[in-house]
Amino acid sequence: MDWQARTNASRISAEQKVVNFTKIGLDVDHLVLPARVAPAQFAATIKRANVDPTVTAIIVQQPVPARLRQFVQDIAPHKDIDALTENSHQQVCATAEGIWRVVQPFVRDAPAVAVVGARGFVGRGVVHRLVEHGHDPLLLDLGNDLAAVRDADIVISVTGSPGLLGLEHIRPEHRLVVDSGFVPLLDGGVAGDVSPLAAGVPQYITPVPGGIGPVEMAVLVERAVRKELAPDLPPWHYQGRPYQASLSGPAAAAQTAAIAFPRSTQVPRQSRPSASDQPPPLPGRSEPCSDRDHHR
Repeated sequence: MDWQARTNASRISAEQKVVNFTKIGLDVDHLVLPARVAPAQFAATIKRANVDPTVTAIIVQQPVPARLRQFVQDIAPHKDIDALTENSHQQVCATAEGIWRVVQPFVRDAPAVAVVGARGFVGRGVVHRLVEHGHDPLLLDLGNDLAAVRDADIVISVTGSPGLLGLEHIRPEHRLVVDSGFVPLLDGGVAGDVSPLAAGVPQYITPVPGGIGPVEMAVLVERAVRKELAPDLPPWHYQGRPYQASLSGPAAAAQTAAIAFPRSTQVPRQSRPSASDQPPPLPGRSEPCSDRDHHR
């Protein structure tokens, strides 16, 4: 079941990459290799793409069988736009970069940030970006006491474990919860790391599907355009949403009232901003991006 779900998620992710790269005018050579492909054939496929001057970027869709993983490291560093290799010219994978850009507007006052799945591929990239910008995140993984996320202002979960975070973990005071899980279910639905029962609790949460996936795609497209057409293309930025800061004390309460809107369910009717005053919604996600099920 787990492998089947991951394979289905991988297929969805690959198809979305083809659609998005094609939309910006790039020719996509989508190679689907058999499950029992010989290591020599897999390695030769990567080698041909490395030396082909018409190939801008190489992405190997995950999960890759253990017997083939070593050959992924043979991708030419300058063509590795998703940081799959140790020598990639990209610091972090597109999923981690997308998560950081969504989180960035919410961390300007140095809040407490918890990363669940911090030791995985995506989680390490998220932690790298946070630390790089002066934050000291709480690092958690499967097997840890996840009750600690209750004390954070921002929760980032990248485990690919359906329903891992429930009502006992998520609080109304959480200004942002990033759910980067994506597990297709047998009934055709999709599950994220956050239980559906808890999805309406925090101030903001990235939906599954429709949350981090499109953000990841936007990062990949940006990297491809920068390589192919515009090396000086500046990165896109997300402006964020107004939030209730988790501060304590009378002075802090006054400061909070001056700088942030409360949750909509707690705002008096007469003080609610009109629809025209509302900033744009959080960007969406439509495909996998978890540490266990990271799909590129």
